[in-house]
Amino acid sequence: MSQVDSTTNTASLPAFATQTSGLDSVENRASLLKDDFLKLLIAQLQNQDPMNPASNQEFAAQLAQFSSLEQLQQMNSTLGSNLTMNGVIAGSINNNTAANFIGKQVTAVGDQLKLENSGDVEIRFSQSEASARTVMNIYDANGSLVRSMDMGAMQSGGVIVNWDGKDGQGNRLSAGVYNMEVLAADADDNAIDTLTFMTGEVTGVRYINNQATLLIGDQEVSLENVIEVLKPAAGDN
Repeated sequence: MSQVDSTTNTASLPAFATQTSGLDSVENRASLLKDDFLKLLIAQLQNQDPMNPASNQEFAAQLAQFSSLEQLQQMNSTLGSNLTMNGVIAGSINNNTAANFIGKQVTAVGDQLKLENSGDVEIRFSQSEASARTVMNIYDANGSLVRSMDMGAMQSGGVIVNWDGKDGQGNRLSAGVYNMEVLAADADDNAIDTLTFMTGEVTGVRYINNQATLLIGDQEVSLENVIEVLKPAAGDN
């Protein structure tokens, strides 16, 4: 087991049904639309007391309110359209960028391990502070614990360890994808934050609901979880 020098830590309104009266249909809403505002203004003019009509100032103020309401609704509509378009553009850029990861070596936040038919598996994780005890647990695809490794006290920062691919009885496990967790605690048995990473070469890109997901063998990695991208070594191709 060796340690790396750098550390990588990365009251809504109830829904009412439309009710119908003998005169008109009344719909419960949280706010008035501009057409409602205009109807109210016209009704006020039609039903005002001819001996005591609304003043010019009051009428002008109401028209100004109507104009402001219409402008705000237009701005809201435009803003919503721009946000939707920006989301589409950002998604398109991410999807196009994802293809450039193919063949690259990446490190990403994740808890999956790929065990081959032979050889060890390099495991990377980090912890926020030094621990009195750190334990790594490895689970198979069914969620069963197959190996628990007590690594004792460890310093804070990034750590690299090797798993020999064997279970607790020393038997070589079948090749496949496994999951890991790292549990760390201080001398008072208080939990310490840890973060696990997965590494490997990107072999493809899968699009799920128009979102690009990188493939490292059988493992899926979200673009947002990638923290490092490296070109393959000269002799790897």
